[in-house]
Amino acid sequence: MHRLTPFVVALALGCAPDQSVLGRPYELVSSPGAEGALPLLLLAHGYSASGPLQDFVFPFSKLQDSRAFHYARLNGTLDRVGKRFWNATDFCCNFEDVPVDDVAYFRAVIEDVKAQRAVKPGHVFVVGHSNGAFMALRLACEASDVIDGIVAVSGSTWTDFSRCPDGRKIPILLVHGTDDGTILYEGEEGKYPSAHETAARFAERDGCRTILNEGETRDFVEPVDQETRIERFLCRTPLELWTLQGIGHVPAFNAAWTAATFDWLEAHASP
Repeated sequence: MHRLTPFVVALALGCAPDQSVLGRPYELVSSPGAEGALPLLLLAHGYSASGPLQDFVFPFSKLQDSRAFHYARLNGTLDRVGKRFWNATDFCCNFEDVPVDDVAYFRAVIEDVKAQRAVKPGHVFVVGHSNGAFMALRLACEASDVIDGIVAVSGSTWTDFSRCPDGRKIPILLVHGTDDGTILYEGEEGKYPSAHETAARFAERDGCRTILNEGETRDFVEPVDQETRIERFLCRTPLELWTLQGIGHVPAFNAAWTAATFDWLEAHASP
């Protein structure tokens, strides 16, 4: 089976988890001084990374001074070569067929956080990169009863989309670079669908097929200017594809991206 290029492992950042469910660790931080029920954001790292390393690339922790939320950084299972993975789809990234149920792990983390902290109803979100994006999209299929919105960066979904059961529809934001050499923007036949096909499948699942392309662009990646093209599907449930033109697998997002992503999830959350 095709193996993904290791994801930015040179720093070898360790994890300092302070929580555990199902015998597996995760890290939980709440915005300092915040009161009342807060949104919960869960971060799913790429293959071979970790929760803290993914936050180094997608620094949502820096938002906690200006946005009040609970932030859980999760960790996948170590394979035999010491790389963490999520058992997301048949393509990515449980290469050794380890019997691990990551849908159950995310459910258990959400339940554990809610037992400790006040979580705002309708505001449980997942952001995933690469293998974590595959996992986030699987959760949109199988855990939409406990998750209220996802962002999937540089990922895709099942080749056989019948593996995605029909259930509650939640807001989905897909983010993908056209020059991604690891998870190709155009997809790979028999392995995973393209970015547009992934969006189209979730749109059809929600009973719509029409794309509203307003020609809107945004500046989220350094040093490129206005590289992000935004496409919105006319669905009952928010569904967008943000195409990063000329950008690869690990975008060098600026601070505007984390803020815009969190704001997108909040704006489309259940009332």
